[in-house]
Amino acid sequence: MPAPIIVVHQQTKVLDMILSALRSAGYEAAGFNDPVTALDAIETDSRVKVLVTRIDLGTGKLNGIALARMLHHNARRDIKVIFVGRDANRQFVDSDAGEFLPHPIDPSVLLDAVRRKLAE
Repeated sequence: MPAPIIVVHQQTKVLDMILSALRSAGYEAAGFNDPVTALDAIETDSRVKVLVTRIDLGTGKLNGIALARMLHHNARRDIKVIFVGRDANRQFVDSDAGEFLPHPIDPSVLLDAVRRKLAE
């Protein structure tokens, strides 16, 4: 089975759509609305290889960019990151930090991005 993928998005409908697309393509994927819970899951499972996260995860919460930085700082530099969000947020994603996909998310584009990240 392909490497596990963690998805973080506060909108349950979008989270479910992403998880459905990944699982339909044969990937093992787990979803979280809360970035702190997702961080704990990633840090305790060395099999996780890809993080799909919304850039802005809501007021008062760890945002997607900070989540990716924490992972890379905490010895999980192997995690490949795909950021999702409004096109206006594209400017905040450094190309070295990860790939950016705008909302609305096209499942085929998402799956192509996941395949690229797993091949890196």
